[in-house]
Amino acid sequence: MSHSATLCGMEQLNNDICYQALKTRDRRFDGRFYTAVLTTGIFCRPICPAVTPKRVNVEFYPSAESAIAHGFRPCLRCRPEAAPGSPASAGVHATVARAVRLIDQGMLETGSIADLADRLGVGDRHLRRIFKEHTGVTPQDHAKARRLLRARQLIVDSNLSMTDIADIAGFGSLRRFNDAMKKAYGQAPTAFRRGLKSPPLAGIKKDDPCARRDDDLVLRLRARQPFDANYLLAFFRARAIPGLESVGDRTYVRGFRIGGLIGLMICRFPNDNSGVEVILRGPARGAVLEIGSRVRRLFDLDADVPSITAQFANDPLLAPLIDKRPGLRVPGCWDQFELAIRAVLGQQVSVAAARTLAGRLVQGYGDALPDDLSEDTGVTHVFPQPETLLGLDLIGIGLTRRRAQTVSDVIDMFAAPDCDQKSGDALITEMTAIKGIGPWTLNYFGLRGLGDPDAFPAADLGILKASAMGGGPDKAKALETLSESWRPWRAYAAQYLWSALEGEG
Repeated sequence: MSHSATLCGMEQLNNDICYQALKTRDRRFDGRFYTAVLTTGIFCRPICPAVTPKRVNVEFYPSAESAIAHGFRPCLRCRPEAAPGSPASAGVHATVARAVRLIDQGMLETGSIADLADRLGVGDRHLRRIFKEHTGVTPQDHAKARRLLRARQLIVDSNLSMTDIADIAGFGSLRRFNDAMKKAYGQAPTAFRRGLKSPPLAGIKKDDPCARRDDDLVLRLRARQPFDANYLLAFFRARAIPGLESVGDRTYVRGFRIGGLIGLMICRFPNDNSGVEVILRGPARGAVLEIGSRVRRLFDLDADVPSITAQFANDPLLAPLIDKRPGLRVPGCWDQFELAIRAVLGQQVSVAAARTLAGRLVQGYGDALPDDLSEDTGVTHVFPQPETLLGLDLIGIGLTRRRAQTVSDVIDMFAAPDCDQKSGDALITEMTAIKGIGPWTLNYFGLRGLGDPDAFPAADLGILKASAMGGGPDKAKALETLSESWRPWRAYAAQYLWSALEGEG
């Protein structure tokens, strides 16, 4: 078996399957593998419109980083850097998945492999071994390739200056940036912007507060198809916290904080559901790469929905719901602390009541946005930090004493200095020990806060109602048993069941 076949085999794909997908340009495989053409030295996405090369002239790789590390240049037509996130390391090894995320966030730009290994709680030799085993490249090669891909994406998908891109992508200097891009792509970075035009989004007028300003930073993120933006917007609209979020027909707006800086984010969804255009205002926009990663998780842009729902195709309860909404996603969260508080406030109350309580918390304790950022958007504050809420008596926002104590315990947990270094399992374990947090809250936090694809709040009244409407169990224990056949994608099953309640109130 060749090296490339071994890599593809990690995703239950072999070279022959990859080549068949390449010949048909099947979009369901976009981001799952990359085709390297031996005769040209270029690698492409499986959806590339170029003439299909002969079988003997291609090799396959699970990630763009791996193809670059093996000496291939990214295609300028299909833009591998814009492909949905590669699952090459996701779900294969938890440590590798965390390492990839930290490298993508710039961990190796300021630290060493040893620092990364310490952060992950493993030895650096062990990290190098498992990283190479599961991704096909070393952590340094991944970081180097990722730097090139980030830069290319920011050139084409943002309006940042070349100097800003060089700095954000981690090149250290404009000269190093220019040299690296010319070597990798065969032309100067500025060549990628010639003839580029950003099409206007339908329904956005010039005087609309969500319209672009001249000094806005704009980032365009593509979604793996099919993508149901309408359902996502409806979900967030029903749960938008007053003052923190505002959701229009095709927009999602929120205040946010990153690294001690605050900003305003406007997400606009084009009518073709191709992805999201993100407008950033304020000093926090400098963290554009982290913001982009968070937005991708918030809207679940990288989910391979056809592969996920194939497991439900013959399920009498879920199949009709999938036919109705083939591009459904699992809404994520902007911040885990915010989602944990939302989940506790939402226990045993209506969605509207939970919004009201959260809105009082934001208005009472969240930092206000500057007027020049928030004008006419309906967004006025950012969510309060756990340190701000420490020791406060929260009964005043309308909580019972017992519920206020539970919220306070969650605040204490997230205010701990090492909280941001804890794994999802560790967070769930600590939350389980907090009095007043039950299975529903834990599963809801896992589903949205941790992005656990198998989280399933079987006792949720809405899910039970939807199950009964479709002829399924109306008791949590029976539904939990049935859900075993939906693993490991029960979070998507839950979302499809919730979608059945549209119009039910």
